[in-house]
This record gives sequence, C-alpha cells and structure tokens, in this order.
Amino acid sequence: MFVKKLVEKASKKQHSGGIGGLRAEDVSPRLAFHYGVPADAALLAYDPLLHVLAVATRNGQIKLLGRDNTQALLQSPSPIPSKFMQFADGQGVLLSVNTQNQIEVWDIDTKRLCYLHPFEKQITAFTVLQKSFYIYAGDSFGNVSLFKLDLGQRCLVDLPYCIPFAESYGSTANGGNGVDVAFVSPQPLAESNRLLIIFRDGVMTLWDIKASRVVFVSGRTTQQQSHQEEKNVTSSCWACSKGSKVAIGYDSGDIYLWAIPDIFSAENSSSSSNPNLPLQRLNLGYKLDKVPIISLRWVPSDGKSGRLYINGFSEHAYLYQVLILNEESESRIVKMVLPITEACQGMEFVTGLSDPNKQRQTVLVLLLKSGQICLYDDSEIERYLLQSQSRSPPTLPSHSFVKQPYGDSGINVAKFYTSDRTATANEDYFSTLASKYPWLLSMKDKGQISASLSNIHKTRNLYITGHMDGTISFWDASCPLLLQIFMIKQQHEDNTSSRARITSLQFDMSSSILISGDQGGTVRVITFKKDSSDNILSILQGKQGDNYDARSIKLKGAVTSTSMISNSKHFAVGTEKGI
Repeated sequence: MFVKKLVEKASKKQHSGGIGGLRAEDVSPRLAFHYGVPADAALLAYDPLLHVLAVATRNGQIKLLGRDNTQALLQSPSPIPSKFMQFADGQGVLLSVNTQNQIEVWDIDTKRLCYLHPFEKQITAFTVLQKSFYIYAGDSFGNVSLFKLDLGQRCLVDLPYCIPFAESYGSTANGGNGVDVAFVSPQPLAESNRLLIIFRDGVMTLWDIKASRVVFVSGRTTQQQSHQEEKNVTSSCWACSKGSKVAIGYDSGDIYLWAIPDIFSAENSSSSSNPNLPLQRLNLGYKLDKVPIISLRWVPSDGKSGRLYINGFSEHAYLYQVLILNEESESRIVKMVLPITEACQGMEFVTGLSDPNKQRQTVLVLLLKSGQICLYDDSEIERYLLQSQSRSPPTLPSHSFVKQPYGDSGINVAKFYTSDRTATANEDYFSTLASKYPWLLSMKDKGQISASLSNIHKTRNLYITGHMDGTISFWDASCPLLLQIFMIKQQHEDNTSSRARITSLQFDMSSSILISGDQGGTVRVITFKKDSSDNILSILQGKQGDNYDARSIKLKGAVTSTSMISNSKHFAVGTEKGI
C-alpha cells in the first residue's frame, strides 16, 4: 500500500511539472549569505549595548554588522528607502521608517520583520526614548504622536496621547496650517518629563509631558526681526549633557546655539535674556557655498567642553567639520575640516566592532555618497583639536575604508571547487580560519594568509574569481566569510599590467593548473608546483618563479569558454569568433 501511494505521488509530480517533472516551486534560489556593505547604502544606526551597526539601502535592505564579523541581511517586503532608523538599545529590536510612512519592527536575533505599523500622515521626525521605549513621531501637520514598543510581542502599541500643533506651536499657529516637525527629542536629565519639539521654520517648544503644556518657546521671531531670508531647520542635536543648549542647522548653511531652560532652572525662565535670539552663531569659515547642514552630533569630551560634528551636503557641495564647544564660555572655537573626498550621507560612533583588543576604541563611521564607508579613530580627532589649541603642530588623523568583499573591481566570472581531502574538517579548522579573517570595521589591515600553494589544497572549498580589471583572486570559501588567499595581477611580456577583463576560468585541483582567458583574446596557463611551499606572491608582479610556470597564447577575439579534462595535458578554448 505504501509503495502504491509513493508511485501515485511520483506520477502526479511527473504530469504536473514541466520537463522532467520539475516545477517552478521546486527551484527556489535565495540569498544564503551577504558579505560586506551592500550597494546603495544610505542610512546608519548603531546599538551601543549590543554593538550592532545597521546599514540601510535605498531598496529596502538593511545590513547588520556585529562583533566577531557576524553579519546578516534583512529584506523589507517593500523595496523602498528608509528615512529614519533607530535601535531599541540592548533589546535586539530595530525600528525603521520607510518613505511610505510605515514603521517596521525588526527582530535582529531571528532576522525577521515582526510588525509593520502604517502611519496615516507623513513622518518628519522620529525618536526612541531608551529604557522606557516610548516612541515619538512628528508629522507634516506639526503634531507629535506617541507609541509604546511592546518588547514581548515585538510590536507597536498606539497610545492615547498626542501633542497637537495648535497647543505646542502657540496661539499664532500659522493660521491653522501645520508646520513640519523637524526634530523631537527628550531633554537630557528629564527624559520622561520634557520633550523638545523643533519645527521646520525654527520655532522650538519645550513640552511638559505630565502637565501637557508648553513651558518654553523660542525662535519665533528671529527671522522677521533680522530681516533675513527664510531659513528651514534641517538638523539639530543637544549640545550639552544637562540639556541647556541645543545646536540647530539650517538649509542656509548656518548653525546656531540656542539656550533651553534645563530641569534645574525655573519652569518659565531661560538663561538667555531674549529667548528669540540665539546664544551664538557658529562660524564654519566658508563663504562661497551655503551648504545645508543635514546632520549634527555632539560628543562630550570632559566636564567643560564637547565636540560638535557637522555634516553639510547638497547636490553641488559638501563639508564635514568638527568643532570644540566650551560649555561655560563662548571662547574661540577650535575647528577641524575632515578631508573627505565626497559628500557624507550619515555618521555613527562605533565602539567594539574592530580590534577585540581595543574594546574602548571609538571609531567615527562615515557613510559616503558612493556607498563607501570611511573610518576615523575618534581619539585622533580629539588629539588634533587639542594640539590646535597649543603651539605644537597638529597631525591630521588617519582614515581607512571598509574593504569591499571581492576587491576593488567587479567580478566578471567565478568558479567554485570542493576538495575531498578536507571534507572532514573539524571545528578547530574553522576557528583558525576565523581568527585570520580581517575585521570589517578595523582601522588596520590584517595580513592575509601566507600565500603558498599548500593553502590551496588545505581549503575545504576554493573559490576563484576573475575581475573586470584583469585580476584573479583565490579565496578560502570554507565558511560564509570568504578569506582571500592570494591575488594574481597578470602582466604582458614587457611587464606592463594587463587590465583586460577576465572572461573565462578553469582550475584543476589535482594537477594545480589554472587556465584563464580575457577580453583581449589572451589565454594564460599557470601550472603551480605541488612540492613548493615558497610564497607565490611573485605572481603579483607577473614574474616567472621557482614554484610555478606560466605560458600564454594569443587568439583572435575575446575568450568565451575554457575546458580541461583532469590530469590531462589537453584543454579546449572557445572565442567569440567561433574558434
């Protein structure tokens, strides 16, 4: 009876499928692992407790980078950009707001989207109140809504509390028309009781949550009194640890420091004699380009000063500066311009994601317009600013870029090989392999494996890639994190570099013969000598060595295919000319 049912089931599969009974649902290609920073990266977020960096793209992907080179790729059901992204620190939850104003709740342990909360209005400001995990969302009508993150259910709960525009903005509520909320943030030292709301036109309100009323309003008439052109708020951050100063950046390129009454001040008093005048205008030292200030970050350095990180970005110009701000006085501002070569889309301060021996090292992570990630040691930036205040000449801080997964050039062709000799590789093998792997966000490059031929045959899985610039790379693919063994930069007989695109690859594990073909019609045959344990990096210079033999053949037309029988001295080559 069992055999009969099995035959009937197989027969049904045979008739319902296509050729050979194969159905579309039987083939399910999917991404098993993604390494490195994805293309079109546009937004950063960081969890300082779990040490996880999130990188969002413009097509709905979110890449997670954690300690010990742990990586994961999340895919939103809607392939659209995120405009806000923030962790619930230490809880394994990431919140993302996409351009359709949907709030996504991600569980980073299970790597799945747990909840999708649609919002009827356009979200223009978003912040998570850590520890209590209340969420404030400002909208285009000037209202601020309140949510609660349910950590157990991994979902958002609507709360019956709203800060309406008519009450927070004041009696002159723009004729009833709302103004975008540009910034919303709990006040330091009074996070559960006070909320600072900054509107797009520069008006700022300090709201008492428990009393449900305004305790301070500022910035209302500054533009009208000074007869300046209209400015829109584009960024803001607190500029002191006790919540008495806020820095605001505008689309005009200006940055002002404003006084806010802290929790120790009388409710309706301000440290400024005129609440509608800023404490200070920060001089960035540029006159030609008025670059909108898209993001500001303040980092305390000691009890009396801090550093303000300024990011300006437009379609035609950009800037990135760091200033020292003294809390107790308005002394001379010390500044530094970071020599980045392109605009910066976002910044985060990351600790503990690089060298495990430097757990306290803070790295400034800059996401550039091209999608590259640039790294600066924040202690070097602080040292530069301190040296600028003294007579000693400052040294510009060094920087590095996050290495792309498979070299600087795109892959055009690749081959994957499995060695039966190491099929029973134990856990120690993988532990040793992982210890050699360079840290993705490290400020220093970790040396690659000693590139001897024995390493090729020790690998459980060998991956060979041919690149657009003519290079060939050998990778240990025994685990998802590929480790480069060595790279070949092919050269002509006159020692000039060959940058012809690699179009075909073939490698025989038993005879250690590599055959490559390129766009220019050159076929190269490289035979590695098994009995040699010498370093084979001389291939990088294209020189004949004692541990390998290289020959080349020139054909007409680009090489399209190569084939070789194992342990044979013959191989076949096909070109675009039909040869």
